[in-house]
Amino acid sequence: MTCEHANSNNKTVKNEGPADLEEKGRVKFFYHSPSSKLPIRDILNEQGAGPKTEPHIEIGAENYLGDCYQRYIRNFAKSREKYLFLMTRCRNKDLGDKNNKRFIVGYIEKSFSGERDNSVFIKGPVHMYSFDDSISTLKLKYSNRIRMKLVNEKDTRTILDHFNGKEDIVMVCVEAVATLDKNSLTCNKNACLFKKECLRRKILRSC
Repeated sequence: MTCEHANSNNKTVKNEGPADLEEKGRVKFFYHSPSSKLPIRDILNEQGAGPKTEPHIEIGAENYLGDCYQRYIRNFAKSREKYLFLMTRCRNKDLGDKNNKRFIVGYIEKSFSGERDNSVFIKGPVHMYSFDDSISTLKLKYSNRIRMKLVNEKDTRTILDHFNGKEDIVMVCVEAVATLDKNSLTCNKNACLFKKECLRRKILRSC
C-alpha cells in the first residue's frame, strides 16, 4: 500500500479533541525499517512502499505529513477513543524468531486532532517499546492480516498492563529515525508547527 505525502506548504490548524475520552482505541499498521532492530518506520523505502513519514513519533502524531488510512484516522479523531496502538511486522532478520511476526510496539494517547488541507492528523503523548517488550498480536488473538482494528476496553487494558513497568524507548527510537533520515526526507522541518516540541530537533541540538 502506498501512502500520500503532504508538501511543505500545507497549513496546519489545531482542533481540540473530545474532553472525556474512553479507555479504548484502535490499531493501525505501519511499515517497519528492516535496517533497524528498533520499531521505527521504513524511512529508506526498503520495503518498496515509499519513504514513510508515519507514525511521526518525533512529535507524537499520526498522518501528520502523509495520508495513510486517512478515513480511519479521521474517524478516530472524531471518536471518544483514547489510544492509537501502533502495530508493525518485524522485518529485521537479526531479531531471530521475532522477524516476520506482528507486534503492537507502542501507542499515542490522543490529545487533539489537526487539519492540513483536507486531511486530518492526531497528536498526543507517544510511547514506544522494544520488540522484546512489545505485545504479540497472537497473544491478543488478532488476525495476522489486519492492518486496522477497533480495540475494546478489555483488550486496551491487556495492552496497557503489558507495557506497564517496561522501558519507554521513544527517545532511542527518535534518535534512530534521525540517524537513518540524514537528509530529512521524512521531516517537514522548515514548515513544521511543532518545532519547539520535536524530539528529533532536541536530539540533534544535543549532539
